[in-house]
Formats: sequence, C-alpha cells, structure tokens
Amino acid sequence: MASILRAVASNSSSSIDSANPANDISKRLAKWALVIGVPTAVCVAAYLVYRQQQDLAKKSAARRSPLPTSLTSITGTTIQPTPTKAAGDTLSSSNNRTKNRLTLAIELKNEGNIKYRENKFNEAIDAYTKAIEACPTESTEELSQFYQNRAAAWESLKMYDKVIEDCSRAIELNPKYIKCIQRRARAAECIKNFELALEGLLSLLLTYNIRSHSFLDYSTVCFLDSYQPAYIMAADKVLTDLAKRYIEALPSSTAELSKDYVRTSLNEFEDDPILNLAFIDEVHTSRPDSALARAYQAYDECRFTDIPSLCRQELELPLPSPYKLQATLLRGSFYLLMGDYREALADFNAVINDPNATEQMRIIAELKRANAKIHQRDLEGAVYDYDQCIRAHPNACAPFVHRGMLKTLVESYSEAHDDFKEALNISPSNLRAKYQQLINDAKIANKANRPERVEQALKNFEEYFDQCKNDIYYALALTSCYLENDRKDKALDYLNKFVKEIPNNPTLLALKANCLMAKDPSNNFEAERLFLQALEIDPSNETVLTMFAMFKCNRNEFEEAANLYERAIQCTRGEEKLMQYAALLYAIRAQGRAMKRLKINFPGGFPQANGPLPNWLGGMN
Repeated sequence: MASILRAVASNSSSSIDSANPANDISKRLAKWALVIGVPTAVCVAAYLVYRQQQDLAKKSAARRSPLPTSLTSITGTTIQPTPTKAAGDTLSSSNNRTKNRLTLAIELKNEGNIKYRENKFNEAIDAYTKAIEACPTESTEELSQFYQNRAAAWESLKMYDKVIEDCSRAIELNPKYIKCIQRRARAAECIKNFELALEGLLSLLLTYNIRSHSFLDYSTVCFLDSYQPAYIMAADKVLTDLAKRYIEALPSSTAELSKDYVRTSLNEFEDDPILNLAFIDEVHTSRPDSALARAYQAYDECRFTDIPSLCRQELELPLPSPYKLQATLLRGSFYLLMGDYREALADFNAVINDPNATEQMRIIAELKRANAKIHQRDLEGAVYDYDQCIRAHPNACAPFVHRGMLKTLVESYSEAHDDFKEALNISPSNLRAKYQQLINDAKIANKANRPERVEQALKNFEEYFDQCKNDIYYALALTSCYLENDRKDKALDYLNKFVKEIPNNPTLLALKANCLMAKDPSNNFEAERLFLQALEIDPSNETVLTMFAMFKCNRNEFEEAANLYERAIQCTRGEEKLMQYAALLYAIRAQGRAMKRLKINFPGGFPQANGPLPNWLGGMN
C-alpha cells in the first residue's frame, strides 16, 4: 500500500505546501464503475453508502479563504453595531499583532521549505516548529499546514510515529486535509498500524466525494479523479491484511449451521436421493442403531455439524455398509454447506466414479461438484462440470436448469434461454425450469428495454403461485424479480403472502424488512422488529445478520453493524466468506470513525423508486 500511496503523492504538485492554493476540483469526473468483479475493498463503498437520488447531491460548497478571516460586522442576517473609535483602535491593534505573528510564522515556514528542498530535514523541522510556536491559534488553516509540513520532514527521516503525531494534529485542525490524511495513512501502514491506515484511506474517499458535491453510490464506486482508484487498491490491500490476521487468530467455529440456510441450500437440488423420505425410513427401519440413522436423526434435530463425523463412522465399519454411497453423498453435501470444499469435492468424485452409483446419484453428485466450484469462484470449472453432466445424462432436466441458472448469473441470457428451453422439452411440467426461464426472460426484456415483455414475464411468473406458494426457492425468486424491476409494492404484497404460507422463515422476514425500507425509510421501526424476529427464530442465520448490519449502517450505528458482522463470522464456514466478512468488519468500524471525525452523516437512505436494488437487498444477478 505504501508504494501505491507514494505514487499518488508523487503525482501531486508537491509534498510541501509552499502556498495554500485551493485544490482544483474542476477535473472531477462523474464516472461510475460497477462493483461486480472488483476486489474486496471496493465493496467497502458498496457496503458503506446506500443508493440515493442524484438530485439530493449538493450544488455548492463553502470555500475557506487562504488567509485568516477576522470577525465581520455581519452575523447571519443581523447587522452588528459599528464599533466606536476606541473599540475600533483596540480591535485594529489586536488584528495587527495577529497579522504580525502570522507573517512571522509564514516566513519561518518558508524558511523550512527551503531547508526541506535542500534535504536538510532536521533544520526544516526546527523552522517548522518555530512557525508552529509563532502562529496565532485562531489561524487554524495555516497552523494545520505547518504541522503537515513538519510531518513531511519527519517522514523523510522515517520517523513515522512523529509523522502520525503531527498529521493527527493537523487533521484535528482541518478534518478534510486530504494530503495530511494521505500521509498519516502511509505512515500508519509503514509501522503496520493497518486500522489507522484503513481509516485514513476511507476518509480520503469520503472527503473527495464531499468536496465534489456527490456521494458514493451503495452499489457502485465513483471514481472521481486519478486519486481514487489508488486509494481503493490500497484499501483493498490493507483490508486483506487485516482480514487474514483476524482469521488466523480465530478459534475453530463451534456454531451450528443455520437451519434456514441448510434447508434452502438443499432445496436447490430436486430429487436428491439422500433426502428421499422412503430411503430415510428404510434406514431407520432396517438399521435403527447405525451411524447413518443417527446422522439422519441429527438432521431432524438440526445438529448439522455432527453429520459428517457420523457418516464417517458409517463408512469406517469393519464390513462395508450397504449404504456407503448414500453416506458418502450425504457427508459431501454437508462438507459443502460447511465450506469444506476440498473434502466435499473428494466425496462427490467418489460417488461419480463408483460403478455401483445410480444415475440419479451421479447427477446430484455432479451438480453439487459444480456448485462447490462456484463457491470456489471457479466458474469455468463449474461450466465444464455442467457440460460433462449434460453429455453423460442428455435426457436429464436438472443439469440444463442448473447450467441455465449459472448462465443467467453471468448474464449470458441467450445461452440460459436455450438451456431452460431444452429442460422444458425434457420435462414440460418442471416448475423450477419454468420460473427460472421467466426470470431469464425478464432480464432479456430489461436489457432490450422492452417493459411490456418484462410485464408479461412477471405476469406469467405469478401464475405458479398456487402450485409453488410453499416453495421457499420460488418465494425468493418471485419477490427478488419484482424488486429488481422496481415493483416494491408488488414484491411486498407477495412477501406478505409467503410469510403466511411459510411462517417463521427468517430470510423472508429479513427480505420483507428491507422491502419495507426500500418503499419508505420511515418504516425503520417495523423493519428492525422483523430483523430481530428473524434472528430470534434463527440466531445463526448469516444472511439475516449481514442484512441487519447494512440496516444499522444506514442509521449510522456502525458499532452495532460491526457487532452483527462478528456474529456472522462466528456462524460462517469457508475461508472465502470469512475473508469477506472480516474485511467488512474492519471497513465498517473504520468508516464509522472516519465519518465521526469528518462530522458527516450517512448520506441518503434506502434505494429510491427510480433505481434498481443492490443484489444483497433482493436484486438478482
């Protein structure tokens, strides 16, 4: 990060303010870049500022005079009495003394600048110190400049603690002093004070947006000038370092998996043989004392983390278990849910390569193997596995549906359309294929700017409500589709219906909370009640925890948001998620400190009616 910040510094006019010109902000660009595919720290912006309407952007900003301004005779709109001659003489004398002290301080500062350019840093420090001592305390802008110049000299001597000390004093006097914030962040990184470095970088991003009279969009990052990409890259590095250290110090998670997460994830795979009720009854009847029977009992009791070890006991019997393949597939499925992707892939491969596996076992194992690769961000590997599955099972509907869903995710809508069409040719009554096709059709219509076709797709989607109203997968897909197309009223209507049909579902309650806020930010009390109700039902639901954290960010309750992320970290599995949550934990805390110091409130509210929702809030990829 230090090298990146140094490059930024070298592009500025000088490390020392020899004068005090106003920063040129005429070069600001209104260029917006999507956060999708950008490193973790770019998500800092995406998780720290909600979407707001552009017409709320400020149109003007007060500029301070480069010289101290004495009190004028006008305060607000009230004209003060003209001072008497005696009072005027006293005031004039005081002003002259102040001006003389400031003139002396500026001369000393200029002397320090000369010594600095001659690389006589100790002499420069002496001159800047004298300038600080001579400067009137009310001349805060000049005083902050003198501290920043002395910090520059300390930095040349690699005395980073002194750099941080002087920069902090300058920032206290001028909280939006960009050069000083930048220098302190650089020094903090050098002594491995990563949290202070991160706070500085986020302050820079916030300060640039304030000065350019616009704010970061919640689902995008605004690159306002050549500085910002470097700050974002530097913040990404700092966040990554902090997150790695945090994770290394974490004890092994003992939290149970969220029951809602488990049920919803397993529901993604239709006709899964390990969840076949007839098979489970057979295990309980024929082998009631077996480890596999105890694994299914653990499933019923929501003791999900016990399942892999019980399956291992079944597989390590002296005599081969008649249910070896089912135990292997069940264990791999829960390894996948727990984020143990290597172990999951090994189990899925074992089932796929076993000649005794049924075709349905192989199909499910191949689909779950592709799903594990998606979690590992190996999309090419996932597509390859789907392709292989389709070649091996050309008459199976599910592989086409899953590949189509991935194609929709990566916005290959035409290819996704072909997959859903083929799935329905194989199985015309498959509801999953039907409504996934409608989701894809709505996206195609949106891209083509054909609102009438979007409406038709949504209308067709609704027709499956009576058949699918108890299907959480359908519920989430339908409401998300409405939210993506800015139909908050309709989404809320269906959420109310689904909450009745699928009671006590925490994800639906959290989605309803966000939908209420998207519709009207004044619904914040009801939204918070729904979040708390959801967590009472499922305290380890990381989806609800992270959505609730965003809600807290929007209310400037950053410490509470960070605490929710800490709870999510305790509940999650898998290094990828842990890294993401840990980075956001540090980002939120640093953002809260930066905004408090800058004395600004969280801009905007929940997404307005004229803009799409972020994916986490119900929008779909």
